Amino acid sequence: MPRFLLGWLLGLGGNAIGLLIAWLLLGDSFRIDGPIAFIISVVVFAILSALSTWAVLKGLNAKATSMVPLAGLISTFLALLVTTLITSGLSISGWGWVWGTVIVWIAGMAIWVIPGPWRDYRKPRLEAK
Repeated sequence: MPRFLLGWLLGLGGNAIGLLIAWLLLGDSFRIDGPIAFIISVVVFAILSALSTWAVLKGLNAKATSMVPLAGLISTFLALLVTTLITSGLSISGWGWVWGTVIVWIAGMAIWVIPGPWRDYRKPRLEAK
């Protein structure tokens, strides 16, 4: 499986966990209307999150690693905003915007510390004979 696809699937899992935690913790200010709405929201959010992260990093011209967390927070907020606008299953109000963004962002970042093949950025070496 290509590494970018594996990375996107890992991000999808992190986003799903983040949306679920935000929904459970924030109650009415971060609402998901059922399991089908959850799946649709997760997929739409994951696609938008990937696109908005790329756009925000491009817009900030962020080559410095110190800009990556800021870009992640901004792109998470933008992806949540657009997801609520184009899907009917996710609704956010009040402080849910702030805390939901932070919770989903933290879950998305935390999933990357799990060890696995997506963490290995080195190309395999060919053995000399």
